[in-house]
Amino acid sequence: MKRSLIVTVSALILAAHMGGPAAAHFKTQQLLEIETLINEGHWTDLRRYISANPELLQGDDALALELAQFMEASKGIIAFLSFDNIPMPDLSKVDASAAIY
Repeated sequence: MKRSLIVTVSALILAAHMGGPAAAHFKTQQLLEIETLINEGHWTDLRRYISANPELLQGDDALALELAQFMEASKGIIAFLSFDNIPMPDLSKVDASAAIY
């Protein structure tokens, strides 16, 4: 999912720089902002950015479809956390007898 989103945004940035019609209705600044948020792993900020710019979800182009998929896939907390590369603690080494109940 993340990889697909990164590839789509990168391709559209390249198309925008080359003057291609694929990115004609996207502002280069929007694409660069999305790319930065993705590359830095700022998924909460990406959700906010998309919500603040709902026109990005309109249409059936590759970016709109990828962003809509991202919004749906990251809707719940468990799904959202899967986007972050947060190391989860290794609980297998925790002594259960030390747990406070």
